[in-house]
Amino acid sequence: PQTDIVFLKVHKSASSTVMNILFRFGETHNLTFAFPLGGGFQLHYPHHFMARFVQGFSPKTPKRFNILCHHMRFLQPEVQKVVSSSAIYFSILRNPVQLMESSFMYYKGASAFSHVRSLEEFLSQPHLYYDPAKGDSNYAKNLITFDFGFNPNAEVSAERVQLMVKAIEASFDFLLISEYFDESMVLLKEMLCWDLDSVVSFPLNTRDSSTKSSLSDSVVEKIKEWNRLDWEIYTHFNRTFWERIDRDIGRERMEREVRALRERQAELARTCLQGMGSVAPKEIKDSSLRPLQHGGARILGYNLKQGLDKETEHKCRRLVTPELQYSSALYKKQFPPKPP
Repeated sequence: PQTDIVFLKVHKSASSTVMNILFRFGETHNLTFAFPLGGGFQLHYPHHFMARFVQGFSPKTPKRFNILCHHMRFLQPEVQKVVSSSAIYFSILRNPVQLMESSFMYYKGASAFSHVRSLEEFLSQPHLYYDPAKGDSNYAKNLITFDFGFNPNAEVSAERVQLMVKAIEASFDFLLISEYFDESMVLLKEMLCWDLDSVVSFPLNTRDSSTKSSLSDSVVEKIKEWNRLDWEIYTHFNRTFWERIDRDIGRERMEREVRALRERQAELARTCLQGMGSVAPKEIKDSSLRPLQHGGARILGYNLKQGLDKETEHKCRRLVTPELQYSSALYKKQFPPKPP
């Protein structure tokens, strides 16, 4: 199994669920994580990543970490200073239309969104509200482009798109697609030589459907136009995702693997969860399993069954622990606080 990994966590793209998979794998195999300084949750985002943002990194005695997966704005020469040269690089993309709708709800307080009542209102005259000079403007335009380290306000030309796509392909071994999450997990398992249980997960950091808004066709077209660079990146890698599956796995085997993954997931849900699925934040009984609530989104979580034996409880708890709590626990394990 591959143990040296760089995961570029693109915002609002099922990446918290992928993080949980990496946290569990890293914990099980006693791997080291490249944590943000002081145990924060972002590597100085939205600045481009620098090796010095990592806890325990020193230029004099560069230390290599196994897994780099916290939010960052990608900059490969700096990333290479903290991970092994044989590390596998991957990321996950989401359709920019749903991505923008999600970003609008989640980052409602961002300068570009805070003065409008709806996404439609923003898109009717985006330049009225969007100021590229503002430090949080990245949430409002070409968020994928930005997270990969490129300029989200660059003019859109076939040449520029081609350069970005080539640069991503040169840096990353593969890109997953969040709309095909189960297929993505099968591909991940394949590429990393992991077993099925390593890529099983319950969806984390998901929104209550009551806070999701349906979008009219005209709004969808406006989102694509406004996020044209993201749209071009997404459509390219959505296509190559399926080309890779056809080449490396084949559709028939993929269907079998997805079925096995879903069956295992259902089995774990029956074992671990009260009521089989996610619940509203106020219904989560164990406060340590309550996810961070943000913006206008209501983030769902889980209740574990009572009376599980110790080993099962531990396994189940790791599957449903929200990202921030899990990250903090692993940080304390890797950098134990000095006794007074």
